[in-house]
Amino acid sequence: MTLVESHYFALMRAALWQQPVALEGKPDWEGIMRVARHHATEVLVADVASRLTGDARPSEEMLRQMKKAMYGNLISQQELKRILLKAMKALETQGIEFVLLKGFGLARLYPNPSLRQFGDIDLFVGLQQYHQACMVLRGLSGGYNWGGEIEVGRHYNIEFGRFPMEVHRMSAEVNDAKEQAVYAVIEQDGLVEHRQNVDFGDCSLPLPSNEFMVFFTFFHFWDHFMTSGVGWRQLSDVAMTLHSYHGQLDVDKLHDWLVSMHLMGPWQAFGGLMETCLGLPVAEIPFYKSISRYRTKQIYDRIMVDGNFRRFKRYRQFQPKGILIRKIYAIISVFLDFFGLVGLFPKHAFRMMSTTLTESISKNFQKK
Repeated sequence: MTLVESHYFALMRAALWQQPVALEGKPDWEGIMRVARHHATEVLVADVASRLTGDARPSEEMLRQMKKAMYGNLISQQELKRILLKAMKALETQGIEFVLLKGFGLARLYPNPSLRQFGDIDLFVGLQQYHQACMVLRGLSGGYNWGGEIEVGRHYNIEFGRFPMEVHRMSAEVNDAKEQAVYAVIEQDGLVEHRQNVDFGDCSLPLPSNEFMVFFTFFHFWDHFMTSGVGWRQLSDVAMTLHSYHGQLDVDKLHDWLVSMHLMGPWQAFGGLMETCLGLPVAEIPFYKSISRYRTKQIYDRIMVDGNFRRFKRYRQFQPKGILIRKIYAIISVFLDFFGLVGLFPKHAFRMMSTTLTESISKNFQKK
């Protein structure tokens, strides 16, 4: 771990657990904030940095940039909350039941909810009320200018400026048929049978059960790790669910869900990183199991290199022209991802490759 990375994680631990921080050596604030932006944690780190004193304190110009980022995030959250409250009222008026996924439900678990970065709203409405909910939300008026709409797999995207709202008929897309059946049972338990209403400032949020919050946050993290890149913000979300719900979880149920979805190995692998890098106490990590330092380092390196949504992966950024060339390039990207993952989670990498190729062949066959 470099000095910049060491400073970054010291600041992250201070932000997550409201602890004092002492940075050894002279901080490279440009480098630290580059890592923070890479992993969608710029505002968390900036908040701690702005309260430092002495030689460790950032320059006035750097502080100005940090405060600008914090203010921008606060304004975005306020606008998202206005959109959410309007959407909730519209759905409730029509008798449509819904559950909030991620977003504000996770933000409320942080010591300062305004420091958790996110840029969209995810609402689960289920299959039966899906089309009705889409129609209701499309018809929102009163100054809202929905800029674009598109249906993507399990959800319908309705955009308001730079803030998309995802209306979910399924909370996650599981390509394997057997796993999809298992996941449907988990989803029914956590989002329908045991959903809960939780106070959040001046409103009440319909949220999943505690167990589903933990499970889904990890499942979402894992999906991004395997397919589109993940940052430390997503793993911080998992850590905050475990910390906030410690002693309030049905651990037997959580255990069954992880095992049935073949996630116990990954869960234990990332549990080690939540402890060593983010400072989550081992006692708050169910089913904790220490794994080899070499494997931990490999996983750590992949997260650090990829970052949030792999925005810094060169082969992901480049998009060639021409349909045929794009398809060839996409296939190459899939194989590059596979070779990067097979040494870490071989069973999962092979299953993902098999599913991806089968799905691709099936789609091309159907088109013909």
